[in-house]
Amino acid sequence: MKTQYIKDLQRGQIFDGETFAIYEQSKAEDKNGNTYYSLVIGDKTGKLSSKIWNDALSNVDTKAIKEGNVVSISGKVDEYKGVPQIVIMELRAIDETSLEEFVESSMFDAEDMYKELLEEIESISYEPLRKVVNEIVTDKEIAPNLKYWPAATTVHHDFRSGLLQHILEMLTVAKGLERFYPDVDFDILTAGIVLHDLGKIYELDGKNLSVPYTKVGQLFGHIYMGTRLFEEHAKKAKLDEDVKDHVMHLILSHHGVLEYGSPVVPATPEAILLTNIDNVSAKARTADKALKEIGEDEEFGRRNFFLENTKIWNRKKVSSDTDQMQLV
Repeated sequence: MKTQYIKDLQRGQIFDGETFAIYEQSKAEDKNGNTYYSLVIGDKTGKLSSKIWNDALSNVDTKAIKEGNVVSISGKVDEYKGVPQIVIMELRAIDETSLEEFVESSMFDAEDMYKELLEEIESISYEPLRKVVNEIVTDKEIAPNLKYWPAATTVHHDFRSGLLQHILEMLTVAKGLERFYPDVDFDILTAGIVLHDLGKIYELDGKNLSVPYTKVGQLFGHIYMGTRLFEEHAKKAKLDEDVKDHVMHLILSHHGVLEYGSPVVPATPEAILLTNIDNVSAKARTADKALKEIGEDEEFGRRNFFLENTKIWNRKKVSSDTDQMQLV
């Protein structure tokens, strides 16, 4: 039974035989040619970087160092540049069948979010489109995965039910804009938001702790697979051609620019709104995650490539009197 969680670890704490999942791992050599490992380990409460230095390798089952494995670890909580880091002294393979303790999850209940999603789909006034969207998200193969799939391997919404939360965040933002844009087709926008990332159900292996890309995910990508999914259902339902093409355009263009993987750039107000609402949700969640990763004694985090290489300010840290601006 798991008793120690990442969020409760304290600097200087020594622990013995605690279970954690391996999310990332790499092997390298130091300047003297000594082998060491860098790991990201964690559980449902969070993740921490960790090191296995050469002098500890005799107490480590290196065959167990695989992404997605749950292992028994003994070590000490140290820090590197103000950020907690675990120094692993012993690592052993274990038989672990229940993964619930090792998967970070949305703060919201998956079933509640799914019910809310179905209610949002009901707001689509054009019945043929509403039926197609509803048919897709209630499909017996799609629905169970949609409820629990992460939206990414890293960066934003990379947790259990993250994809569903991301969609609902976007729908909430869109709803707040509707009264200001009477000429925008919010049926199309709502459908596009619901469908834009559904290809990730095929792109990512959300049942694996490390959330690797699937073969088809690497070969085709979620934009193509999501577009194909909608097109197949739309053709079967004989959906109006212009409506079908418009929704497909929203899915295809949602990354905004060609450099980010979209084959076309947004060419309608609905597509422009979608790509920017998508960016708001993704960037806000990335910033929230980066803030939580800052060491409590650090005023700024590390540079974040996905936030234009900026350093997030830890506003909760109290600066010394000499660093504070005196207001008069």
